Amino acid sequence: MQVVFLNQFERATGQVEEMAQVFIGELQGVWTAGWRAIQNESSEVEDVWYEGMSWEELLAAFRHGVACKMRDGFRPLFDGMLDETPFWERRQAPQLLQCYADMQDAENVVAELRVWRRAKAVEEKKSAYLIATNRELQLLAVFLPQTVEELEQIPGFGKVKIERYGNDITELLQGVERTHTYPLNDWVSSAISEAQLSTWLFQIKEEKYGKALASVKDKRSLLNGIREGRTLEQLEEDLKCPRRKLLERIEHLDEEGYDVLPVVDIELLELTSEESLQIETAIQQLGDRYLKPLLRKVYGEVSSSEADVERQYEKLRMMRIRHRRVNQTAI
Repeated sequence: MQVVFLNQFERATGQVEEMAQVFIGELQGVWTAGWRAIQNESSEVEDVWYEGMSWEELLAAFRHGVACKMRDGFRPLFDGMLDETPFWERRQAPQLLQCYADMQDAENVVAELRVWRRAKAVEEKKSAYLIATNRELQLLAVFLPQTVEELEQIPGFGKVKIERYGNDITELLQGVERTHTYPLNDWVSSAISEAQLSTWLFQIKEEKYGKALASVKDKRSLLNGIREGRTLEQLEEDLKCPRRKLLERIEHLDEEGYDVLPVVDIELLELTSEESLQIETAIQQLGDRYLKPLLRKVYGEVSSSEADVERQYEKLRMMRIRHRRVNQTAI
């Protein structure tokens, strides 16, 4: 194996100093990334994080692995592997506030805020995270802003969000007892040590790259299932993925240039030649960007059950993929 990247890590635990190396290597098109713990001059224990031909998956596994080791206290000889600047140069106010908030237990107040968020989401007919993310709820529950001016100091709450929800939030938190003062920047920085901040930063990186790695693995599993000729129902069961989400992922793969026609062709077998022609004609007349006009054109305004409508949309999505791929081939 030819080593194309190597960095040394160290961690001091009491009187013992641990040493290790992180590496990326390549042999005949096969990439390998991993961790090599150096126990003494002649003893090494190797942990392979990834071995395969996908650079995308290797990079995700590498970043996640490095983040895990740095969270556990290891530090690289050459820094900057996950960030453009070292963490000790990045004590920015929003990060400090988020770090401090994540270290506190405020579940009782968070629960009340979740009730408010859920009701507001229903009222405005939008996803709850658009009202406020879970992290923003934690910040509110810990710092307890009770005026609009105090709310302005909470990361994530800009002019628009404060105009929409500021009064609701401050009224909800008005009677909650708090022991800290405002402005927050006057004391939060001194309340967090460098060790606490670095651990928190690397935990965030671990979660981020862990999600990226899981996404890459899910993508590979979906592509393998498609190549093996599995149906949508089988893929839905294998990947534990809701059908609508699965269709979106298949469309995204098609847009990236992957061959998804095996599953498309299987699912379109149940279409009659007449229905297939109607959909193809509608696409030629109306274009394939929007599905709702195609639905009305092909299936009319007849009120159907929700399950029937979902199935109709599914057929349109599959026909659209085939239409685009055939046209690309023709060009």
